[in-house]
Order: sequence, then structure tokens, then C-alpha cells
Amino acid sequence: MNSLDWLEPLRPLLTELTGHDWAALGQLDAQLDQLAAIGQVSDPAARAAFLLEVRRRLAAAGYATLTLPAALGGTGRPLVLQALAQFVCGWHDLDLRDATGLGHGALVLGAAGAAVRDRWLSRLAAGDLVGIAATERHGGSRIQEITTRAALAAGGRWLISGEKVWVSRLAEADGLVVFFRDPDGRISAAIVDAIAAGLSREPIAPAGLAGWSWGVLRLHQVPIHPSSELIGAPGTGLSVFREHFARFRPLVTATVLGTAAGVHTAVAEALAARVRVGVLPRVRDNALITLGRTHAGLTAALLGTLATVRLGEAGDVRADLWARIGKAYGVETALAAVDEVVPLVGAAGFTAASPLAKARADIAALQYADGIHDSLYRSGGKTLLGTSWSPAATVTTLAVPAGPDTVLPASA
Repeated sequence: MNSLDWLEPLRPLLTELTGHDWAALGQLDAQLDQLAAIGQVSDPAARAAFLLEVRRRLAAAGYATLTLPAALGGTGRPLVLQALAQFVCGWHDLDLRDATGLGHGALVLGAAGAAVRDRWLSRLAAGDLVGIAATERHGGSRIQEITTRAALAAGGRWLISGEKVWVSRLAEADGLVVFFRDPDGRISAAIVDAIAAGLSREPIAPAGLAGWSWGVLRLHQVPIHPSSELIGAPGTGLSVFREHFARFRPLVTATVLGTAAGVHTAVAEALAARVRVGVLPRVRDNALITLGRTHAGLTAALLGTLATVRLGEAGDVRADLWARIGKAYGVETALAAVDEVVPLVGAAGFTAASPLAKARADIAALQYADGIHDSLYRSGGKTLLGTSWSPAATVTTLAVPAGPDTVLPASA
């Protein structure tokens, strides 16, 4: 089996995808199959360098800009294709979650300056990576409470100072989207080059998701030009954050479900092989039940994720809620499935070198990355108590700026 065996049954439902799209997914799976060395790179720095090289190779083949509009140099394919690409990457290794697509780099589509936007898009197309710096010591994604602040400086520049924690891609990101309070106290966002003056980093060794470096980012009077480097208009940081994650979280969810599906496949194949060579006389009924139930759970979670992707692409107001609770549920489902199926292969699944053990640690870490598990459920419950849906309602979409120094209108 390969990752496409999980996706092919969904093909009749995904009518927006062409035969060429499915062929591209098959080619992606085949290319990742040739990168078996990824599991043998244990040194963190070497692993990150390897992952960056994978990203650059796939970017050269067009996988970084699958969903970028053709007018901006992409292929303009539906976002659901990127979700399926994320599933394929996760099936091979959760560390490949940034192997394709724009990732957090999608935020630069809302850059206030067209020249800044185009420069970053050309870098992303070549395989550069963008990280995000939002979380602070108070934890989670409560950016309405952030204290990182910008002060006015000569020439109309702003100087940003503060501290961000649990920043992924800390050393490898070529740019960082930073959320902060502008000189008027409003929450804004800006793209900052990774080599900008005033940035310092403190790496922390994570227990999972160790493919990219992780830790503390400190900003000391980091200069930006608000006329060109803001993401969205001044003071629209909350809207920028929510809209981005309404589209980004389902991609994360598709990736983690792919990882769990990869573990499921490995366990099923190991059991079948043991029966085939006579190590086991048969697979017991409780194991068969577990394989059937977890397969159904992963497939159902993936269907919900793809529906969320479509809501986000359509600008539907419900996308934010579905992305929050869907990410929590998807990670929960993936982790539960792995916890159930790995014991079926015995002690081999719990050695330090086992890819199954690594996958379990990586999935568990996603309970805290891109939104804390319980907080996402809690915020979803709060939304459900206080919202009546309107089918015509949409989230604010960050339009592409028309001129070199155009500032986007404030979001609702």
C-alpha cells in the first residue's frame, strides 16, 4: 500500500481535482518514497538541512506553489489538492509537513507592499520557508494579550521589541511573520527577514516534531516599514491571524491524519507479513477489529478536514470554527489510532529507533502546536453557544494589493 490507497476512494467526491492533479499526488508519493534516508538522519541540524533540501527539490518541481494563483506564478489549483499533498507528506513522516505548499508563507499574500509580496513569493517558489511568531509566555494563541510592541522611529519606521516562545522553524525560516502591538496599541502583523538586525534565538530541544528547530525568538528594536511590510492594514492582526489559521489548521490536520494512516499501514503490513511467513498462525479478532475501527475513524476525520478546507477556500464564516475543533479532533483521532494499533506489533513498535514511536511522539506534540488541544475545543464550544450561522456570511479575505505601497482596508 501507499498513501494514495487511502485517498483514491475519496476521488469521486473531489470533483474539482483533475486527472493531472491525482497524477501529481502519485508523483509526490513516489518522490518521497525515494527519500528513505530521512528516517536515518538523527542529528537535529542535519535533519533540518535535509528537510530544507527536500523542500527546495520539490519547489523546483512546482509543489511549493500548487495553490498560488497563476497571476502570481503558481498553478492556481484548489486548496483541497494541497490538503491531499499534506496527507501524502504526513504518511511518509510528519517532519515533511513543510515539504510542499506555502505554509505560513501564505500570509505574505496580504503584504501591504506589492514589491515585498512579490519578493517573498519568488523566494517561497524557490523553497524558502516562513515561520510565525505569535505565542508569548502567557501561552497558546491568545494574541489579543500579546505584549510585543512597536515604537515609532525616524523615517516612519517602526521598531519592534518583545519575546516570542515556542517558535517552530526557529533557525531555518528565511522570514518570520511577527504579531505585535503597533504604536497605537492595536494588534498588527508584519513580515520580518530572518537576518534582520535585533533578532536573537534560544533553541529548546522538543520531545516531538524535532525536524525543525524550536524555541524562543527575542526582538530588540527590529525595524520594519509599515507602508510595505505589514500583513494587512494596521490593527488588523487578529483578523489576519484567524483567517490564516482557518485555512492553515486543516492542512495541519490532513498531515497528522496522513501520519496516523502511515502507521496504520505499517502495522497492517507487518501483521500480514508475519502470517505469510508463519510467525503467526492468524491475526486475532481483536486486532482485526482495531484495524477496522481505526481505519474508519481516520477516514471520517479526513472527510471532515476536506470539508473544512473547502469552507476556508470559499471564505465561509464557519471555516474558523471547523478549523479549530477539526484540528483538535483530527489530532485526537490520529493519536488514539496510533495508540491502538502500534501495540499490535509488540515491542518492536516501542524502540527508540522505531518510526512508529517517532510518529507517536510527533502526533502528541501537535496537541500543543498550532493551537492547544483543549483550548481549541473550548473556544469552539464558546462559539457554538453564541453564534447563529448565516449561509451568506464570509470571513474577510485579504485581497492582493494593487500598487507598490497600497495599504489594505481594515478588516471587519
